[in-house]
Amino acid sequence: MDTLQSHEPQPLKKSHKLHNVCYDIRGPVLDHAKRLEEEGQRILKLNIGNPAPFGFEAPEEILQDVMRNLPTAQGYCDSKGLYSARKAIMQECQRKLIPNVGIDDIFIGNGVSELIVMAMQALLNDGDEVLIPAPDYPLWTAAAHLSGGHAVHYLCDEQADWTPDMADIRAKITSHTRAIVLINPNNPTGAVYPPAVVKEVLEIAKQHNLVVFSDEIYDKILYDGVEHTATGALADDDQLVITMNGLSKATAVPVSAPAG
Repeated sequence: MDTLQSHEPQPLKKSHKLHNVCYDIRGPVLDHAKRLEEEGQRILKLNIGNPAPFGFEAPEEILQDVMRNLPTAQGYCDSKGLYSARKAIMQECQRKLIPNVGIDDIFIGNGVSELIVMAMQALLNDGDEVLIPAPDYPLWTAAAHLSGGHAVHYLCDEQADWTPDMADIRAKITSHTRAIVLINPNNPTGAVYPPAVVKEVLEIAKQHNLVVFSDEIYDKILYDGVEHTATGALADDDQLVITMNGLSKATAVPVSAPAG
C-alpha cells in the first residue's frame, strides 16, 4: 500500500559560481542608509550609477522622439539591433575618430551590463583570466566569474590620479590571460586617462594578444576642461577593442551598444 510521506523542505543552496560575486555596497551599507532615512536623515545615494536623482534627466527631444515612434515601433528586429540605430552609432564612432567600424561591427543590447555578460560568456573558457582595474565596477568581476573565468585585479594608483599601474599589469599577465578591461572615464574613481596612458595599455595588450574591453559609458559626464579620448581611436588597426557605451548615463535612456 502506497503512503504519502511528508518531507521537510530543504534550503536552496546558491551556485558556487556566485562565491566571487559581491555587491557589498548594496548590502550592509545600503541597509544602514535605509535606517538613517527612516530616522529622517537625507541620504545622497552614490552607490548606483543613476544620474536622474541629481538633475540629469532625459532630454525633452529624446522623450518626444520616443513617444512619436512608439506607434510604429518594431517587434522583433535584427539580432544585432535596429539598423537605423546602429547607423547612428557608427556615425558617433566616426565623430570620435574610431576607424574601421562598420554597421556589422555594432551590437545593441539592453544596457552595458547585459553586453558585458554576453561578451564574457562568448570569450572565456573555464580558467581563463581577465585583467580588471581595482577599484572597479563590480559587474566586470562578477561577469568574469559567472562565465567560468577569473578576475585578476590590477592596481590604479591614487597617487598618480588613479591611472593604471603598468608594472602591476605586466606582472599579472599569465598564459591564461585573455583580456584586459579599461574603464575610462573610470567608475568609481572618476579618473579620465590621458591618451598616453591608454596607448601604453594598448601596447601591453598587443604584446600579449589580449582583447581590450573599453567601458566608456561615462564619456559625456566630465569635469570642465577635461577631454575624453576613445580607446578605439588610439588602437592599431589589427587590435580587437570592444567599446562599451550607451545612453543610460548621458541621456538617462537605458540602451547601450558595443562597437568592435
